[in-house]
Amino acid sequence: MNVRSFGVAAVFLVGCAVGGVSSQLVVPKAHAEQDAALTKWEYKCVAAQDHHVIETLNPLGAEGWEISTVRERGTFDGGDLYCLKRPKM
Repeated sequence: MNVRSFGVAAVFLVGCAVGGVSSQLVVPKAHAEQDAALTKWEYKCVAAQDHHVIETLNPLGAEGWEISTVRERGTFDGGDLYCLKRPKM
């Protein structure tokens, strides 16, 4: 067996091994049951001035809301804008 034939055989074997392993890493397609299990979210945005943040956000946290983003003052006139989310019930 010459060096070229050995190289071709080696590349072929490595390709087969990589193909077999990579086929195990493919993400399966979603099914209707999986879609139903995905969390659905509802969103709410509130403005709060620095001295009212705690009074504004604590009651929302008690209702299951969590902060997802904050837009700092200067881009919204009523104070910082807090966007929250919680799982839909």
